[in-house]
Amino acid sequence: MIDLERVTKLVIDRAPRLTLYARQWLDSSSADDVVQDALTALLMQRTAPDDPIAWMYRTVRNAAIDHARVSSRRRKREQVVAAARREWFDDRPDNLIDADSAERMLKNLPPDQREIVVMRIWGELGFAQIAGILEISISTAHARYTAALAQMRNELEQPCRTKTT
Repeated sequence: MIDLERVTKLVIDRAPRLTLYARQWLDSSSADDVVQDALTALLMQRTAPDDPIAWMYRTVRNAAIDHARVSSRRRKREQVVAAARREWFDDRPDNLIDADSAERMLKNLPPDQREIVVMRIWGELGFAQIAGILEISISTAHARYTAALAQMRNELEQPCRTKTT
């Protein structure tokens, strides 16, 4: 049986050190998450490991390396997809929108609208698919998409209005 009081004291004592250890592989917020998950796993065990301190370090190390590996793969996938979808944006000066403007406008959208725009344009999903994923009606998906495009169009026209005024 695990001595919960002893293990809790170890967790409290070691958490900052483990976070510093995890930062070798991760940014600070990811390191905090990994340490929290590892320490929660220790507290949930039925029997304490023979050497709980070594167990904590090994668990944090493995989780941090796994997290870093997953993040690296995700970044690579996102870069490949972004590079493949660059035809949406062209470096010609007569373009109405560039990639930086699009990213800025997407960040200004409410999260529920931004998600639909990304799924529709870059994910190439239909409204029925989007509605199924988000568990909303097709008309709601379409309405949010239309509202998002209207907001983005309005933001694009704002600089034009100020320049002519």
